[in-house]
Amino acid sequence: MASPSPSPSPSSASNQRRSLPPSPAAASSVGSSPAFPPRKRRRSGRPPPFLGLACYDGFYPATEPHPSAERAIALARKADFEYGFVPWVPEEEAWGWFPLDARDGRVLIQSKYFPDDPDGGDFPRPRFMNYAVCDPLFKRYVMLPPVPDDLTANEGSLVDFGLCLAPSQEDEADTSFRVICVARYNTNLVAFVFSSVTRQWGIGSSSTWSSLGTEEPPNRHGLSCFDCVDGCFYWTVPSADKILVLDAIKMEFSVINYAHRVEDGFRACIAVDTEGTPGMLTVGEYLGNREFRFSRIAKQSDRESPNERLSENIIQLPSNCNKYFTLGAAEGFIFLRGIPEEEKVEDSSSEDLYMDPEEIEYYSLNVKTVEFEMVCAMDMDKCYFHVCPYFRFSPPSAKPCV
Repeated sequence: MASPSPSPSPSSASNQRRSLPPSPAAASSVGSSPAFPPRKRRRSGRPPPFLGLACYDGFYPATEPHPSAERAIALARKADFEYGFVPWVPEEEAWGWFPLDARDGRVLIQSKYFPDDPDGGDFPRPRFMNYAVCDPLFKRYVMLPPVPDDLTANEGSLVDFGLCLAPSQEDEADTSFRVICVARYNTNLVAFVFSSVTRQWGIGSSSTWSSLGTEEPPNRHGLSCFDCVDGCFYWTVPSADKILVLDAIKMEFSVINYAHRVEDGFRACIAVDTEGTPGMLTVGEYLGNREFRFSRIAKQSDRESPNERLSENIIQLPSNCNKYFTLGAAEGFIFLRGIPEEEKVEDSSSEDLYMDPEEIEYYSLNVKTVEFEMVCAMDMDKCYFHVCPYFRFSPPSAKPCV
């Protein structure tokens, strides 16, 4: 699991110091010096607005007529979503950073380095890369150290893992955060937790597949796709008839038996109406033919009996796109990518011709109101299967979060 500690950047003495995992006493480089006393987080009367999508090559703000367009553009002008303020760790073929997750104004980023499998396999063996948590607006960051070998030595063969930002807690300082690494082994699951306070990794939870009442899933992949609802993370893959749950507050794994098989886990996501009934979840599935299904289920684990659908609603998505793809959910919204219809044109011979669309469109779907809004459009080569929805108060209301 662990890889050698990142080497310091040779570009400058300053970068050398900041590239190393700082100790709590050395946190002045990330904004907890006496000049920036940590404030306690208080629950706001209104949630931060959705401003855009953090993607592999940068930030795409919501555009008109989206209600957040003006604030989103203001953020895009001031923030750095290419993460040029985070020093690159000198590594062969590494050339920058890309986002893995975004939450509470922070972005979890990974180095752009994709080594080949030394055994020549189709899929490289899972390995811990270089990661950082940053604040793109205030240009602050914390480098993450590797998960120590002594925490993984007894876990066996690593199959897959994924990293995500834990939801903030009210008793934390505004600049405090946690990163969760969920590692899947042949016989068990382990959640490692990094704390910005201690600057160390620890084991938050560990469960065997048998203790969760299920067998080890056959699918090799799945932990890189997740959704967070009410402090819990949910995966609809790798098992098609089960939902894997990690309570990020209690640090406990559980499984929800889903009575109705998810036909394609990569086209489904877990969402919730942020003002909805407590203990209820919505499974959102794109069914094809512009049909999207919402299924309401109880948020509870019961190994003996599956959770039946309590209600079901199928809506028709707009016909201006030929296909839609589910990208994930956040803060009561489901995000989709749409491929517009081919344009029909007529030439002088009256023969019908079709032109490929020049742009791909990205949408948000409000779980509560079922309101469907276009977020932005991108060139056809920006066909992303993973985006990070970014919610934050825009300047001047925004405060440092790292």
